[in-house]
Amino acid sequence: MVEKQLIKMLLKKDFYTENKSNISPTLFQGDLNSLYDTIKQGHNRYKDDLKIEELYSMHTVVFNPALTTAAKEKFSDIIQDIKETAEPSPDLAKDIIRILKERDIAQKIAVEATEIFNGKEANFNTITTLIEKYKENLINDDEPPVTNEIPNVLKALQVNSRWKFNIDSLKNRIDGLGSGNLAIIFARPETGKTAFWVSLCAGPFGFARQGANIHAFINEEPAVRTQMRAISCYTGMDRYTIEKNIELANQSWIEIKNKIKMFDTVDWTLDNIDAHCEKYNPDIIVIDQLDKIGVNGKFNRTDEKLRAIYTGAREIAKRRKCLVIAVSQASAEAQNRDHISFDMMENSKTGKAAEADLIIGIGRHLESDPENKNRNLSISKNKINGFHGEIACIIQRHISRYGV
Repeated sequence: MVEKQLIKMLLKKDFYTENKSNISPTLFQGDLNSLYDTIKQGHNRYKDDLKIEELYSMHTVVFNPALTTAAKEKFSDIIQDIKETAEPSPDLAKDIIRILKERDIAQKIAVEATEIFNGKEANFNTITTLIEKYKENLINDDEPPVTNEIPNVLKALQVNSRWKFNIDSLKNRIDGLGSGNLAIIFARPETGKTAFWVSLCAGPFGFARQGANIHAFINEEPAVRTQMRAISCYTGMDRYTIEKNIELANQSWIEIKNKIKMFDTVDWTLDNIDAHCEKYNPDIIVIDQLDKIGVNGKFNRTDEKLRAIYTGAREIAKRRKCLVIAVSQASAEAQNRDHISFDMMENSKTGKAAEADLIIGIGRHLESDPENKNRNLSISKNKINGFHGEIACIIQRHISRYGV
């Protein structure tokens, strides 16, 4: 009954326009879903309110001319029922939308939970995402628009680029990143991917020195080795120098040591990372490498699985209000190239790139000098401020630092 009441209200142009964004395709079931599709098409084509007396012709002649006689008779009966249904008030109609929406979400959660109970591989991140998206899209007529005052707009943008890059040539073009952002760093093996994010986080004037709480999830190498890189990066001393000057190194390292925590995360899933972020609330998380993080579900192709992984990482950034830095491999196409773009990320079509706010590819040319210290940062996607281009820099491998 309530679905038919809502269908009747949706014939009104103003009510439909105001509420269409809150109606998902699965809100109506069966024949009413088909009828709602006709209403959508009708509003897209006609300027005025749709009339209940014209709904049958619109559905069976204009938009669905191939319906069988039996189907037409069934829709005639349904439309007659809608016509005789009492029209609810606008406020009641909005309550109906909310109730149907809650019921729709609850059904999806129940289906996922039942499949897990019956033996499907658990993917609680799917359930969490359903709940969080529902919260984000709750109908709230009192929700104010974002500020349109210039000083406040500028202030809000500064917050979203809170963590500044400590490579001047990069900072001068992009400035920084903030909570909710997903940044991808990718390169060929042994190019300096880990050294790059370590330099950004643990280097002088890096994210840790700026006050960020950073949690790094390491599945590429033992996390203690990456921890040693971070110590070298901040102190400016390689491992052997540190061994001879432990007290001096500690006096420097103590300034940021509590700001960077690293975890061995072999066999971790997105659910594990999401739960960790919920518990500890870090400002920045680094996933080295994101492609190796597990995600539940069945996928026909590798790129489909990677899309799900990167979509999940993006949702963690938004849900946990943190910056996510993801490390990924480049395909063989990027070998011996200075300039590489996001289409050279390994095993990906557009799934990875579609989720990112910033993508930095690290290129180098090996043919002339295998020990070449020159690196080229290729900015091939940038939703932060739109800059795309190349930035030359140098790597100091022995202390995992990047600079100009």
